[in-house]
Amino acid sequence: MSSAKKQVRQVVRLQGHVTSEPVRKGTGSEHVGVVLETAGGERLLLVRLGGNPFDDSDTRELVGREVEVEGYRIGRELRYIEARDIT
Repeated sequence: MSSAKKQVRQVVRLQGHVTSEPVRKGTGSEHVGVVLETAGGERLLLVRLGGNPFDDSDTRELVGREVEVEGYRIGRELRYIEARDIT
């Protein structure tokens, strides 16, 4: 029997401005998604844990706001647990 290591992801906190734009271009999953742009210019697709990855009303409400987002980073995607406005 082989023992597989369980991958443990670290929770990260990122801040930035939220926009909506076409994502996953050229694939069957292409859609207008919600994106966090950090101060460093990095762009991450925001997906709420437990939410619809293609159209989630809670995530769409973040568009146009400056937020701090807490969640799990998976490649160029941030699966977030919580998002709050930055003041």
